[in-house]
Amino acid sequence: MKCFTCPNCKENSIPVKDKYKAGMWRVIRCNHCGARLCAQPWVHALGGMIYVWAIAWFVFWSFLEHTLVPLLYLIPVWLVLDFLNVQLMPLSTLRSRPR
Repeated sequence: MKCFTCPNCKENSIPVKDKYKAGMWRVIRCNHCGARLCAQPWVHALGGMIYVWAIAWFVFWSFLEHTLVPLLYLIPVWLVLDFLNVQLMPLSTLRSRPR
């Protein structure tokens, strides 16, 4: 199974499922060093704007054409955006929580 590199310990220990969760504003943990990780906030915000733009584009197109076919076109676009989110989204190490 493919694993991604932890920015803290530089080991390939982040599974695809956890990397996908990080793309949904979730905090994940490295399986090797236990570091708290999240998606890079500025890059993630830009990715979120692309998701919103894609939804707006296809919904508006569907509204103008008076058909639901453009919403079907949104499905592969959404899957490509999710794939790119998992493959290209950089991770950041969070500071440890104060106790």
